[in-house]
Amino acid sequence: MRLPLALLMLAVAAQAVHLDFSKGMAGWVHSSDSKYSGKFEIASPEGLSQKALKVPEKAKHYGISSLLPEPVDPAKDLVLQFDLKLGSGLTCGGAYLKFVTADGSFKPEGLKDDTPYTVMFGPDKCGDTNKVHLILRHKSPKTGKVEEKHLASPPFVETDGKTHVYTAILRASNNSYAVLIDGEEKKAGSLFEDFEPAINPPETIPDPEDKKPSDWVDEARIPDPDAKKPDDWDEDAPKTIPDEEAKKPEGWLDEEPAEIDDPEATKPEDWDDEEDGEWEAPKIPNPKCKEVGCGEWKRPTKPNPAYKGKWTAPYIDNPAYKGEWKPREIPNPDHVKDPAPLTNIGKVAAAAIEIWTMDDNYFFDNVVVSNSEAEAAEVREKSWKPKKEVEDAKEAEQRAKEEAEAKKKAEEEQAKEEKEAAEEFEKEAKEAAAKAKEEDKETEEENKAEL
Repeated sequence: MRLPLALLMLAVAAQAVHLDFSKGMAGWVHSSDSKYSGKFEIASPEGLSQKALKVPEKAKHYGISSLLPEPVDPAKDLVLQFDLKLGSGLTCGGAYLKFVTADGSFKPEGLKDDTPYTVMFGPDKCGDTNKVHLILRHKSPKTGKVEEKHLASPPFVETDGKTHVYTAILRASNNSYAVLIDGEEKKAGSLFEDFEPAINPPETIPDPEDKKPSDWVDEARIPDPDAKKPDDWDEDAPKTIPDEEAKKPEGWLDEEPAEIDDPEATKPEDWDDEEDGEWEAPKIPNPKCKEVGCGEWKRPTKPNPAYKGKWTAPYIDNPAYKGEWKPREIPNPDHVKDPAPLTNIGKVAAAAIEIWTMDDNYFFDNVVVSNSEAEAAEVREKSWKPKKEVEDAKEAEQRAKEEAEAKKKAEEEQAKEEKEAAEEFEKEAKEAAAKAKEEDKETEEENKAEL
């Protein structure tokens, strides 16, 4: 399948492919498998002019892929990159890409969930899962067995709704890797040390046929067989006893019930004694009991100082303890030291998105498959950075708007408070003046009376 020249942005000496969606979905083919009822669309995210591959509906499986002009060989280093905007967030679903292994038989319309891939890379989040996958399918040069190797402790997913660029770098020169988000290194290390299971299987493994001997003692501590219960140990002593010092509160109402019929309750008009039985008013707490208490007073209990409970022998070190049993180690028939693991993960023949999601409004763009870190960095600079600048400016504008609204609201509240304070002051001043006037009048009348 030939791809339009518009999709081949990086035709240089090193193998490199840059797939964008400025010309639509050319070169991308939906899987014909009925499982993939979700169909991608071409659309521009809100606030951005660039077109991207959109997930339009939630709760569906999606499958689409695009063949590369030529397979890209990881033995010369492998750099994978793509833009992702989670317009509605990521609550439960995958937003990763699978880079399909070149085997000469793959056709995009035949994409399935078990289609062999060289690398799976990108966000996945649901429940306790929150990671940026980096999975290699490595073929043992000794046994020919293919096994998934997962990056341990991968980075978390960016879920703020902005466009982020995810980059995976696999370096054949020193067998190292790096995961970048927005060009910033989030995780890096050795291919031999940071993947599970390890790329190079261990030299030895536990013998699956080894059995623990029947007389093996693996209890480190045992009850002291020589210990005896003290003569004064009373196992029957109760845990609590009545508090003899407690006294019934003064005013306790022994004859009053704790609950009484609700005096305000009335029998419903539609109540039928024959069908519903004799009507009884609902109970309410006795208001007379609120102050002190009602009913039969019972002495409270307190911890029994003589209580010891059931006696058990103290534990001692087990003299027969042999330690934790483990099966013996035997040579691992699968052990091999692969000095160049990237030569055994397969060339990349296609980029594929094969996901299930409970969210919508994912936007994929600028898929890069390359041997060059510099080329991926160039795509980030030219294709992702303009999106970031637009979104950052919009975010700053929104933040400034919210701050201005908050400031205006605070000023209005302050003005309101000041107005209310002034009105209260004026009211109090008028009341004080009226009172003073009344007092002057009374004084004047008293003076006249004395004369």
